Amino acid sequence: MKKNLLIAIMSMFTLILVAQEDTKTKGVFDFTASLHNQWFWRGYAVGPGPMTAAQASFKYGGFEIGTWNGYAFDGSFKDTDLYLSYTTKSGFSIALWDIYNYSDYTAVNGFAGYGNHTQSDYFNYTGDQTRHFFDLSMSYTIPKTKLQLFLATIIEGRDRNPDNSNRYSSYVKATYGFETKNGVNISPYASFGFALNSDNGGTFWQWTDSAVQDAKSSGINEIGITLSKAIKITESYSIKANTGIVASPINRTTTGLLGIVVF
Repeated sequence: MKKNLLIAIMSMFTLILVAQEDTKTKGVFDFTASLHNQWFWRGYAVGPGPMTAAQASFKYGGFEIGTWNGYAFDGSFKDTDLYLSYTTKSGFSIALWDIYNYSDYTAVNGFAGYGNHTQSDYFNYTGDQTRHFFDLSMSYTIPKTKLQLFLATIIEGRDRNPDNSNRYSSYVKATYGFETKNGVNISPYASFGFALNSDNGGTFWQWTDSAVQDAKSSGINEIGITLSKAIKITESYSIKANTGIVASPINRTTTGLLGIVVF
């Protein structure tokens, strides 16, 4: 791996090692599964159809290591990720994700131009054909508020300029959450995307043909709102449902979202 990726990984482990931990804390394994009408990620529906998602993790104190995967029912979206994160008691967290997308977008006519990547080499991390990218992020929840700030940068992988240099596409998001009297959690949010090193004006967050042609080096990724609520099924079992609407000015799109956390 390249030097900047090694520095990022070393920085995360340094943070973990110097953090104050309760030595009596025990590790916990956990996993969840959910259903979605599509997978919307940072300004675009990268998973265009109904899909399942699953996440498994091991947590020890503020440290967490895990995997996330998503698969569309029609085979168009296939994604398997690994991540490492650390969260402090003060509400600050840092995470490094290895995101691997090997979708077959030819299964959906409108997305066929993105190609079939099911035969990609998972172990190719450095070539110009790699399907991996490494996303380094930080988030902070301001004390005594429901305001969360999030910043992420793609530090390595398939976020490239025409000359194969890294664009370092970055993403900043602000979310504010509150709960109504009937138990509905409402979270309006907005995000902004930009590139630290773009030689043609583009960023990783531009997906539609018109957005790619415009090749703007920055723009508003999302303006949206999410509503979620726990729905009681039996005396001992509940599901968490969420819905919302989001517009992406940089991509000139809007879409409705629906998801259910099964367990």
